[in-house]
Parts: sequence; C-alpha cells; structure tokens
Amino acid sequence: MLKPAKWLQPRSYHAFRCIGAQCEDTCCVGWIVNVDKDTYQRYQSCAHPELGPRLRELVTIHADPASGDNYARINLSGPGCPFLSEGLCSIQNTLGEEQLPIMCSVYPRVMNLVDDVLQRSLDLSCPEAARIVLLDPKPMEFDEEEGEPRDPRLANLSVLRTSDEQSGKPYRYFHEMRALVIWLLQYRADPLWKRLVIVASLCDQLFQTAPPRVPGVLRAYRNGVAQGLFQQATASLHGQPARPLELILELFLARISSDFTAPPLLECYRKFMHCLNWTPELSMQELGTRYSAAQAQYLAPFLAGHPHILEHYLVNYVHRTLFPLGPQETTRGPSQHYVAQTIRDQCLVMLVHYGIVQLLLTGVAAHDKEQFAAGGAVRVIQSFSKAFEHSPSFPERALPLLARNGIQNCAQLAVLLAN
Repeated sequence: MLKPAKWLQPRSYHAFRCIGAQCEDTCCVGWIVNVDKDTYQRYQSCAHPELGPRLRELVTIHADPASGDNYARINLSGPGCPFLSEGLCSIQNTLGEEQLPIMCSVYPRVMNLVDDVLQRSLDLSCPEAARIVLLDPKPMEFDEEEGEPRDPRLANLSVLRTSDEQSGKPYRYFHEMRALVIWLLQYRADPLWKRLVIVASLCDQLFQTAPPRVPGVLRAYRNGVAQGLFQQATASLHGQPARPLELILELFLARISSDFTAPPLLECYRKFMHCLNWTPELSMQELGTRYSAAQAQYLAPFLAGHPHILEHYLVNYVHRTLFPLGPQETTRGPSQHYVAQTIRDQCLVMLVHYGIVQLLLTGVAAHDKEQFAAGGAVRVIQSFSKAFEHSPSFPERALPLLARNGIQNCAQLAVLLAN
C-alpha cells in the first residue's frame, strides 16, 4: 500500500461526514460508477442471497479496462445507481463500507501525490462538502501532518514530481507558485475581481518565462501587490456587459447541450432566463444591460456580505487541481489525457469556471431576490461543480471556443469577466 510521508489538506477536510439519505443531491445519481478490480472480484464471490446475484448481474467488466481502479462498472438502467434504496446504498447497508468500490468510498475526497506528500481536498460537487468549504468566513488554512494515513483506501492518485526537469515546465517551483496564487486570492485588501486579474497576469508571465527566472517573477508580483503597484492598472478597467455574457453563455450551453445535466443546474439556468425576461427577440446588447443591472442590484450586495464564498471556491480549486501546473501522471502509470496542459490553459479553464459560476449566481440571486441566501449560493456552486468539473470533455470545448472569440491570454479573459 502506498504510504506517503506527509499529508496536506485544508483545515476543514476532517470536518466532512456523509449525511446519507439527508443529502439533497445524492452522488449515486447522474454519474457512471466505476468498480476497481479487487472489489469486482469480491462481488463475484459474494454469498449474500439477495445482493450476490444482483452484483454478478449488474457489475460488468469494461471492454477495455483503463486501470485496476476502472476495471468494471455498475450498469445503469436510469440516471441512478440500481443499488440506491431510499437514499442509501444497499451495498454499504448490507455488506459494510469496506465492500464499496474505491470510487464510492473515497468520494468526495480528492487526493493528489506531490513528491512524498499526499495532498487532500474536498470535491464541491458534494453538497455537504460544499457547505463545509464555502461557508467558513475565515481564510482557508492548511494543515500538514505526518504518520499513518487516516484514509483506509487510496485510489489511483494524480502525481506531480517537482524533480522533473525534462518537460520544460517549472515543476521545481510548484510549491512557490501555488503558494503565491493562494496568497493573491486571499489578499482581502483588494476586491476579488482585482485579485483574479493579477493572478491571470501572473500566469501569463509564468507561461512565457524560462524556469530559472520563475523565482524572480514570483518575488516581483508579491512585492508589487504588497506595495500597491497594480492599483493604477486595475483602476481604469471598464467592461462591456454584452461581450462577456455572450461568451460565457456560449461556454455554458456547449456543456449542457452535449452531456447529461442534472435538474438542479438546469433549474439555475431556468431562473437565469426568467429573471432577465430572455426571449429570442432580445438583442445581446439589451440582455447584457439587464444582466449587468441584475449583478449590481442583487449579486453584488450579497457578495459584499459573503465575500469568502467565491474566494474559497477558487482557493479550493487551486489546491485540488495542482494549479497552475496540473499532474504529470498517476500512480497506476501514464496519466489520462489532460487538455489544459500549459499554465496559460490551466488558468483559462479556471477563469471560465469562475465566469459561469458568476453567471448562475447572478441569475438565481435576481430570481430569488430577498430570499437568496448563502445556502442558495452553495447550491449553485455545488450544482455547477457536479456538471462542469467532472466533465473531462469540457476543456476540449472551452479552449478552442475561447480562441475563436479572440481570447489570447489569461489577463484578457480576467479583465473581460471583471464587470
């Protein structure tokens, strides 16, 4: 068994407990359920009179298993897992948690391996995990531990080795780069949109910088923020509401029109269209004007009282995805295909996610008006995360679409979203 020497996670990580049947959006609906090889073999010999035959019938080997973790799958006759019963897993209830597939027993915990450190986080597609991460008003803090793992099972982990000098990417400075990005995102002296513009500018600079010069770039940005050198550059930014709205809508529709989308996210989109009185005859310019007014009237006051929610979303994203470099491979061998391989593309995808979250929050806040509260914002982000951050094909659509719309770099997109 893999035994990393250290464990790094947000302080809120250990607070997570599955709430089972009380969950408003079960993870047993809307997703393929992969079964690892060891669990599949146990299912084949399961002696339980009712579950045993069902497990042998409904769990089948993939035609071309990608790895031991994705060896088989539970066959779905509808959107939900056939072993889901009254909001609970009949496998866990009958056979115990240790008989769940690794995929089910680990979720919503996300684990990456950086050198000898297991870096853990929570996936915000889980409603309870989203509440734990997003609702704490204090800046997200991280704890490092040593010793035996608290996680009884480890799935196929994404791996980043800082000793890699062959790829031409500055892996040796990964810790310093990510630490600066998190520091920038948590620099509460500036509004979040300004922090994002600075992070985007930093990523553009890192993308163009040879690895030996990276420490100098990091020092310059940290000193520049501390000394207020970016204030003049960001103070003059003015947006055009129609252009970013049209772009983000196109990105959003590219996802929901191609894959299964759960009803909660579609409901957010319905509220967005309803609050703007969107009709086919409405021009994009008029729609942009209404959208900008809805942001100012409903979303901006809410975020002024809850500024930590979107900050935590971004910091959690950065930690969970090994931003801004991403993993090199997995513990089972070569990594799956990662579309966003460069620092620039990693940042562009993050900004797209942020833009879509803003769009949905604006629509739901404008629809719910005084009833909109922190729980509603969490629900929007959770629904978005379930649909978009678990879609391996979305970056393949998003990055070319950005290029077709003339988006050449991260700062350009961040400024566009700064309305």
